[in-house]
Parts: sequence; C-alpha cells; structure tokens
Amino acid sequence: MSNVLFVSDLHLGHRTILEHTAKVSGGAYRGGSTVAEHDQWVIERCLSAAPTKRTVWWFLGDVAMEEEALLLLDALPGRKMLILGNHDLFPTAAYLRHFEWLGGTIKRYDVWLSHTPLHPLELRGHPNVHGHCHHHNLRDDLRYLNCAIEWLPDNQPITLEQMRELLSREEVIP
Repeated sequence: MSNVLFVSDLHLGHRTILEHTAKVSGGAYRGGSTVAEHDQWVIERCLSAAPTKRTVWWFLGDVAMEEEALLLLDALPGRKMLILGNHDLFPTAAYLRHFEWLGGTIKRYDVWLSHTPLHPLELRGHPNVHGHCHHHNLRDDLRYLNCAIEWLPDNQPITLEQMRELLSREEVIP
C-alpha cells in the first residue's frame, strides 16, 4: 500500500460550501449540514485512507477558508505538502505551521501536480493531477485527473497506485 496520498479542495471552515455544492449539483457531494459537521466529515474521509506517520500527503489547493481551520489538519498523521490554490491566501507562516512544503505547480511521480488544470500545451507529455473543478471532471481528456474530495471514489484521498491506475485508464470516467 502506498504511503503517498492525493486530495484537493477540502475547504475547511467554508461557511457556504454545502450551499454551493447543493446549488451546482442539485445534490450533496459533501457531508454535514453545518461547517463543523462538514469539517469533521472531511477529516474522517481523509483518515479513512489509513494514513500513517510515514504518509506523504499532497494537498492540491484550497485546504481552508479560515486560518483556524488549518489546525484540523494536525489530526492527519504524516508529512504534508501543499500546492497553493486560489483560496489559499493566508500568510506563508500560517501554512508552514502545518505543512512541510508549499508551492505552486510541480512535477512529481512523472505527473504535473497543480491546483487548477494546466493548459494542454503545458503538459509536455505528462498527465496533470489537479483540483479546483470540484465535482466536475475534464471528461474528454484522459491526461487529467481531478482530485477534489467530492469527485474521488468514496470521497477519500487516493494513493499513488490509485492515481497511476486512474491515469492509465482507456475510457473516460463519467
């Protein structure tokens, strides 16, 4: 089993994420009916991936909307890396209390890791593992893998092996 996990768009502390996903999708893609319940659901879904202290987490942006909500990430064992997203706007020092590394787009594991999907001309022969699109998927292009928590199977982070398997598929997943 892999010690590398990928997930994005946790939106911890987001007061309107549940309303937004219900309006956009016509249904609930996230758990909970309050901010606290939602945040607990997110942490439980992350813990369901069975991380250990040797786990390397790749959070692909938009982890928290309130700085205090970053504290919830301390419940997740392992090393935490953050690709900054469009909602990750706190001072760098706030993130460095919870993450070992933070930055922008980076190539690791022979894929591009980013928050937003990269332009196809920028892929240069490598797939793109990203977030930002929430429950939407780039349905017509097998080079992209959306790791938003509401899109992932069972709403839980995926392992390196799962990521590679999903990227090797021959049909687009609806």
